[in-house]
Amino acid sequence: MSTISQPASSNEAPHPHAEPIWCGNCNTTDHLILDSIEPLKSPVDGLVDISYTCVECDTFYAHTAVFLDAAAILNDRGDTTGVLQFGGEYVHCGQPMELAGSEHRSLHAPILTEGPQGDPQAELLDVYLKTKVLQCRCGFRMELPA
Repeated sequence: MSTISQPASSNEAPHPHAEPIWCGNCNTTDHLILDSIEPLKSPVDGLVDISYTCVECDTFYAHTAVFLDAAAILNDRGDTTGVLQFGGEYVHCGQPMELAGSEHRSLHAPILTEGPQGDPQAELLDVYLKTKVLQCRCGFRMELPA
């Protein structure tokens, strides 16, 4: 019986490396706000893609992390402020936001051009954007591009 382990197959995908959820500038997790938690493109049990911001030094981080580490931060904070994107859902007040409708928005951007006599003429460029409106049970609403 051999005690030498077999090398990994060359056609196996490498597993992503999970980094700790931590602010390197402040050397703490005390001031972190989680922005998003997403599944990996190639799923690995227990790992997620995470993005977060340290509100003390205003540093942004995004990397692969252990899901239980993210859950521990969420559990420590209790009610979180702001909106957390979790998978395909947006969470506010600890509750997933629900679709409350859609809108069409028109944005106007002024374009200044010089006329033949040197007189500036202002023109407006119309941009149309379809949005979806999400609402939380507390009444908070936000619009996202559809």
